[in-house]
Amino acid sequence: MNPIWTHFCTHKMEEWLSWLRSVHINSYLELTERFIATHPYFVPSETHFDDQQNQLFQKLIVDWEFINSLSDKGLLVWANSNFLDFIEALEPYGVKYPDIRRLTTFLRLHLEWFTRVYQFTRADLILELRESGRNL
Repeated sequence: MNPIWTHFCTHKMEEWLSWLRSVHINSYLELTERFIATHPYFVPSETHFDDQQNQLFQKLIVDWEFINSLSDKGLLVWANSNFLDFIEALEPYGVKYPDIRRLTTFLRLHLEWFTRVYQFTRADLILELRESGRNL
């Protein structure tokens, strides 16, 4: 397993579980699925991450505080990871938490879409990190 994603999931799990308890996950995933169906070639930008429909991806993947806390080597591992690494780090929590299992099943069902969105997002984040002087 990817050590950066494993650490990230451990770091964020309490927040995610709290958030999952505050939303009706099945309805939320259904709305997200509709968004995916109506936006099959969606390409994220900074303005899109202010949109309500992208809250799932924003909540799961983009955490500037965590990213900035990584060493240069940690950033390099993160920058060379893929979305499947994230799902694999998240899946062990699905054994104990059914909502996490529903989420990882959903992410795998739409793996190609999430992978593409993640690639664009990661590229933007890497560019911002380089512009701020991080060594990638």
